[in-house]
Amino acid sequence: MFPTELAVVKSKLESEGIECRVLDEHTVQIHNFLSQAIGGVRLQVAESNLEKGRLILEENGFIGESKEPEQSKVEKKISDPKFQKTIKFLIISIITITIALGSFAFIYLYINRPTDLELLTQRNWCIDYIVYQNQEYVPYTTSDKVQIRLMGECFEKLNFQANGRVQFPGFNSPRINGNWKKENNFISISQVDTLDFLLERKYEYKINQSELILNSDSLKIYCSTLKYGSY
Repeated sequence: MFPTELAVVKSKLESEGIECRVLDEHTVQIHNFLSQAIGGVRLQVAESNLEKGRLILEENGFIGESKEPEQSKVEKKISDPKFQKTIKFLIISIITITIALGSFAFIYLYINRPTDLELLTQRNWCIDYIVYQNQEYVPYTTSDKVQIRLMGECFEKLNFQANGRVQFPGFNSPRINGNWKKENNFISISQVDTLDFLLERKYEYKINQSELILNSDSLKIYCSTLKYGSY
């Protein structure tokens, strides 16, 4: 606001009982080129008179009526209660469907999970190590054939066959054959062709998709599933 305009506005406000204070008048008069930078001469009123002063200036045409910025189409759409209700319904529907699908998937996987017998006979189990009388041993199967052992491939395999036969890896010996039988949470090993004093036992077992542990009074056998092929 320029000084000439300000004088008229100040006079009008004071006639209505509103005290005014002029700011930056001398700065603009001395340095006119700063007028745009600092917003021209300013008129200050007490905060308690701000709304009254604004109305007086609007009524007398000194300033235009203040208007709230017009909302865009998107903003109007978002603020529409019907639109908000629709969005809320969609969100609830998506959450409900997601929970339902997750529940169905869990139930399906639970119902179709493999039995212990299927895990024992259909998985390829690799003996990682055994613990006998508190001493740890790693099996090593010998063979009269040349063996090429690839990194990541297990040769020390424990094979439970559906016909009741079982094959253990050797311990600096060829593979060991015998019979096995599952009874509740126990597996009985019998009639092995060697190391019968070590392997012929009744084991309590724990099994899941990737791990098998056979536990007897003085022998524990720790197995994991193979990543590569079978025999």
